Amino acid sequence: MKAQLKSVLRPLYHAYLSLRYKRQARQILHDYAAHHREAQQLFASEGNAGRPSISSLAAIRVREIVPWGKDNLISLPVNYLDLVERLRRDVREKFEHSRHCWFFPKLDAQPVPDRTQDIPAVQNGAVIAIQLRDCFNVDGLQELCAPLLPELERKVYGAHVIVDKVYIYRNLVSYAKEQVSWTWHYDNHPTEIMKVMIYLTDVREEHGPFEYLRSTDTHEALYMAPTPLSGYGRISATALHRYLSNGYEGRKVTGCSGTMLLFDENVVHKANIAKSSHRDVVVLQVRPATFRPNAYIDPSWTGSFQHVDFNSDPYDYEPKKKVKMLSG
Repeated sequence: MKAQLKSVLRPLYHAYLSLRYKRQARQILHDYAAHHREAQQLFASEGNAGRPSISSLAAIRVREIVPWGKDNLISLPVNYLDLVERLRRDVREKFEHSRHCWFFPKLDAQPVPDRTQDIPAVQNGAVIAIQLRDCFNVDGLQELCAPLLPELERKVYGAHVIVDKVYIYRNLVSYAKEQVSWTWHYDNHPTEIMKVMIYLTDVREEHGPFEYLRSTDTHEALYMAPTPLSGYGRISATALHRYLSNGYEGRKVTGCSGTMLLFDENVVHKANIAKSSHRDVVVLQVRPATFRPNAYIDPSWTGSFQHVDFNSDPYDYEPKKKVKMLSG
């Protein structure tokens, strides 16, 4: 009798949860949009003239920005490649020492050699990626953000912005199966949260480039309407086959060191596992702010791998620690 009662109540309970989570998602989207409007009003009140050069954040999808491009959405400083190289050198040095790194998949509990290249799981290709533990002490990161973020403020957001998260990682040559971010997905975040990805190494197809789904006709990236903290952001094999059979293709973004991607986190995308040489990247997760930041990256509002992806309250800027880490 008890089992029968559970079988009757379970669908009702799941329907209730689904309704509650969808209501929560709608509220989060509403709050982030209202927060952005307030941030725009503050920005304008401070005498920042003009409007963003795009009609809305939804028009971004994926923008590829190259160092020598003439039609880039944002302007790059004349010393951009020097700034990238400064960052690249320090990132490369830190990746050589395991004490600076987390590993994905997580290493078995054992003494870890100081040199990353001496770790057996790295040598045999079991590790897909290594991630920097501390992004605040990377030489050149603040200096690289200083000229780039004002461009996003003026031309994309029409508001002050902060770097909400910094992710610096290396895709290693690996033979592990595709998993988590290496499978097709969308991040399911509010539209106002976007990512800037900068290649710190030259990237060809065999180096594990960023890839997204786009229309073969218009080249517009495939976008999924977000329901934050609700639903499932992974794209099933069945759904992927349907998209590929109906006018979509994978676009692997290759390019020299300094190649940049500005993208809506709700486009369907994935990382690729490197096959012949590693790929180093820095990813800046950006969102509007209802204040003028003294620095775009600051521990008061900037998190990294160990923090939750985003705060459900847009007025809460404090990074929140994850309960569970995937790497260590």
